[in-house]
Amino acid sequence: MYNPVTLSGEGVTLEVRVRTEDLSSVANAAKELGRPRVTIYRWIEAGKIVGIKLGGILFIPKSEIERLQKEKATEEATSVA
Repeated sequence: MYNPVTLSGEGVTLEVRVRTEDLSSVANAAKELGRPRVTIYRWIEAGKIVGIKLGGILFIPKSEIERLQKEKATEEATSVA
């Protein structure tokens, strides 16, 4: 199912359609990444990952979780070598 999301900032408004099955809650993202929820919120604030707010609830795109998992795997592989 697609849900419209309106993004606004600096005089620009953009409507994006998001598939809800492509999003994960902060709690689920934290579990998948093996990090506390507060770390996920800090990463969003720092711009390390993208967060999407729908109806006042913050979600993380699954593509962001996958990207961080790949980065972690790459870091671990290079530190072992």
